[in-house]
Amino acid sequence: MIVFGDHKRTHSAEQLREAVLAEAEAIGDLPAGIERHAALVDLFVTASELFQGLADAEFDTRGADGSSARQKLGSEILVELSREVLRSWQQGFARKGSLDASLLAKLAAIDCGSKITTGPAEGYALYALYPETYLLAALRSGLDANTCVIGIRSIGLGLAAMVAAALHAPPPISVRPIGHPFSRHMSAAPELLGSWRDRPRAEFAIVDEGPGLSGSSLYAVIVWLRRQGIDQERIHLFPSHRGGPGAQADAETVAALSQCQSHVADFEDVFDGAVAPGLRDWIGHLLGKADVELQEISGGAWREHLSAPADAWPPAFPAFERRKFIASAGGERWLIKFAGLGETGQRKLGTAKVLHEAGFGAQPAGLCHGFLVERWIDADRLDREGPARDLLIDWLGRYLGWRAAKLQTDETGASLDQLAGMSVQNCEEALGERFAHALQSWFAGQPSPGPTRRVEIDGRLHAWEFLVRPHGSLLKTDAFDHCRSHDLIGCQGIEWDIAGARVEHDLSAAELSKLVGCIEQATLIDRALVDYLEPCYLAFQLGLWTIAGQSTDEEERMRSTRAVERYKDGLVRLLVC
Repeated sequence: MIVFGDHKRTHSAEQLREAVLAEAEAIGDLPAGIERHAALVDLFVTASELFQGLADAEFDTRGADGSSARQKLGSEILVELSREVLRSWQQGFARKGSLDASLLAKLAAIDCGSKITTGPAEGYALYALYPETYLLAALRSGLDANTCVIGIRSIGLGLAAMVAAALHAPPPISVRPIGHPFSRHMSAAPELLGSWRDRPRAEFAIVDEGPGLSGSSLYAVIVWLRRQGIDQERIHLFPSHRGGPGAQADAETVAALSQCQSHVADFEDVFDGAVAPGLRDWIGHLLGKADVELQEISGGAWREHLSAPADAWPPAFPAFERRKFIASAGGERWLIKFAGLGETGQRKLGTAKVLHEAGFGAQPAGLCHGFLVERWIDADRLDREGPARDLLIDWLGRYLGWRAAKLQTDETGASLDQLAGMSVQNCEEALGERFAHALQSWFAGQPSPGPTRRVEIDGRLHAWEFLVRPHGSLLKTDAFDHCRSHDLIGCQGIEWDIAGARVEHDLSAAELSKLVGCIEQATLIDRALVDYLEPCYLAFQLGLWTIAGQSTDEEERMRSTRAVERYKDGLVRLLVC
């Protein structure tokens, strides 16, 4: 099933460098505390994106990973920034002051005369991966300065700098394994390791956010080191979790990864309230309250707070969810949800604010080092109790019309060809070749849609994503980040959400026409595109819940299976009409 995707963007390296410099210069204006520490980490994330992009540009030119003066300087800068983060963390966020002028001078000296291609680092943007955890993992590892640290780009370059800083090791080198996602291999100049090959007592640390479904990137670097004469016993892994690779890993990969020493630290270990303030302290500081209590509701546990029995719960995809908590303080409750480090979190906070101001979303209180804090709303879900159909359609029309008019973006998303290809593939896996060929013919017979005006789509118009307040009005939950998720869709025209509303709320032709009419009070709608995207939406949801249905929990599998059958039925109805 095709579900996941990675949306790259090409931009000016010089402009990104100027943004990094501006963030670095602003650090000195911040008082000691969580805000300054968070700003340091955000700066580190942005700088990592810059140097990853520059390294990838050199790879594209050379056709292989190699060493250069620019890459060495970039790694030095990242290690210096990592040391700043380390000192801030070790001092319990009490550190203050400006960054060293020599660091700013190095940043200004970086050659940025080219375009670079970057994408959001999923760990920082989606999965609550904090670079500080790599500092603690390195400090606990028993390794020392005689360690060659190797980062796997993209995110691994910056994380490797964290490891090197904690070990007092030289700045890291970075590599990007290439090839099929489940069968990566290395393309690197032999001299990349330099004199490290001639140091029999040296250790080697491979740093990445994986292992993922196959573990093939980590395995590719292990194989490359072994071919350079490095013994397996000297190879260490710094992954983001303690689990092994996923279902796409072959036996050889699993064995190789398990034979390496692995070093991991958890979020709770780093922010334990002893060395540095923890999440409870951050929230208390933001809300101005000292009696904050936290309850984690990640992995579908939020459903325990629904006014519905477990057999009526909606399906969940725990591995795909953001980490989240309920905070109780001063008789009030707040939803604490990971929104992302760096620019990602700031953008989502901005979207959450305008959603609330327009009357469509909950009130946000602010951003705490990657976690968005917004008021918890006690209300029934739309899948349990809803307004009259005409009121629902009117609300959806105003909401989607507002998104189309106010949340336009230059961010990327899947092309129509990619969406159609995904749809045919998922249809074939679920329904067989006959229906896949029918869908392919259906796409071929549709009129060509016009250019897409991309917006920050909602992407989650399922009935359980809406709250029904006591006076009958609706409020949308989870409405600010699904267009920036780790999936294929990305930002699309508002027609994607119209197709989603049609499916999720089972709109009749007349109701769909009324909905489109409401939205067209704010923006023009390509009705042919709505029709084109409906099977795409069905096929994407079909793939999503098929993968979610691989859960080991029987009740979760049953919920996902019911969702899968519903989307399969929708595709069949569309194709046999």
